[in-house]
Amino acid sequence: MIEDIFSVVPPWVIILLVIFNVMLGAAAYLILLERKIASWVQDRIGPNRVGPWGLLQPLADGIKMFMKEDYRSPGTDKWVFSLAPVLMMVVVFTAVAIIPWGGIFQGTRTITADSPAAAAKLAMEKIPAGSQLLVNDGIAATGNVNEYRATYRFAFQIADLNIGVLLAVAVLSLAVYAVVFAGWAGNNKFSFLGGMRAAAQMISYEVPLGLSILAIALMFGTLSLSDIVSAQAHYWGGFIPAWNIFCQPLAFVMFLICLHAEANRSPFDLPEAEQELVGGYHTEYASMRLGLMLMGEYVEMVVTSSILVALFLGGWHFPGLTGDADPANPAVTTSFLMILVRVGVYFAKVAVVISVFMWVRWSLPRFRFDQLMNLSWRALVPISLFIMLGTAIVVYFFYQKLGDHGRIISGYKALGLLGMNGALLVVVAVVAQRLPIPNVNRRMLVADSRYGNDKPAVV
Repeated sequence: MIEDIFSVVPPWVIILLVIFNVMLGAAAYLILLERKIASWVQDRIGPNRVGPWGLLQPLADGIKMFMKEDYRSPGTDKWVFSLAPVLMMVVVFTAVAIIPWGGIFQGTRTITADSPAAAAKLAMEKIPAGSQLLVNDGIAATGNVNEYRATYRFAFQIADLNIGVLLAVAVLSLAVYAVVFAGWAGNNKFSFLGGMRAAAQMISYEVPLGLSILAIALMFGTLSLSDIVSAQAHYWGGFIPAWNIFCQPLAFVMFLICLHAEANRSPFDLPEAEQELVGGYHTEYASMRLGLMLMGEYVEMVVTSSILVALFLGGWHFPGLTGDADPANPAVTTSFLMILVRVGVYFAKVAVVISVFMWVRWSLPRFRFDQLMNLSWRALVPISLFIMLGTAIVVYFFYQKLGDHGRIISGYKALGLLGMNGALLVVVAVVAQRLPIPNVNRRMLVADSRYGNDKPAVV
């Protein structure tokens, strides 16, 4: 049945439609989840009036957004003002294409032909579009006259690119244009300040973000997310999942912090900052224009969390979910049910990461802008540079001295990387104690003032 559906509609089209709708639904219910987590942190109940346990609250919010007046204040740039929310959604949904949701499915088709060569030619028309026909042993006789079996594979993702990570970073970096466009086109000083803050913040935190990704690319020698996930689908010592979080914990922390800044999440929500900028770059937005901006933020959070899961948490891999079709490639499975279970595992991991986003938002206060910049340029950038340098040294040592050339991270290489992380953590702790701390809260002298001049106030 699966083969019949895929022979009519290419697999990537079905995956695209399903993931697109799941993302839209996830964005709506993540807002409800955030409100529930906020109420739990603040010791209150949260939304519980619309539907059972408040589960229809996202529907009510959506109706409210549609019913509100689509107001645009005078002086706004009409086209840029409308382009910004659309650009936000396009950017985040484009990055979804390279996420490997469930590994590789291997199927078969029965072909009737006069010869194996004719069967191989005919199989290219019968197998799902975009699939890979196994040339060496993909065409096999079934025992019946003129009947052959074609074996094919396709990745359960929209586009399996060999530069997937690079594409994701490049596309997501375009989100800053949407924020800057929104801040400038609104013709509002608070919106403009929010846009400028967002530009500075995103550019600053993309540097350590990219360096953290580069450390992972150095380990595996590839930028393909599907290859990186497949290389984590084994175990150290027979029971420890070979996920990168266990051998590169510092890179994981760097990446997670930078994701908060890239998504403008608290404590990095300076571009919005309701107490200072009313609403920041989307102050002038209303109705579904505002809805698209808010939805884009949550979809971006899902997409970036999905990339984090692929890079550091093993993607779809979970103990017991290794493929059964190819011992050399644990991603390959002949069971479509296994693919669906893997997708469920992937989304469960993404949900855990997103819950961390929400927990942090309602636990930590917002940074000042100088603290935001100092954290990036004085802390994260140097640390991520040393992580990349240490990873390169460990990989070179194992490559040259021990002959460990494969993409699979062996237990010894993992211990080497973990030791490098531990040594770097000790160095950072020691250096941090000796760095001068700028006194940004110093008392300022004000002429003819009762306050701030080291004199007691006159009552």
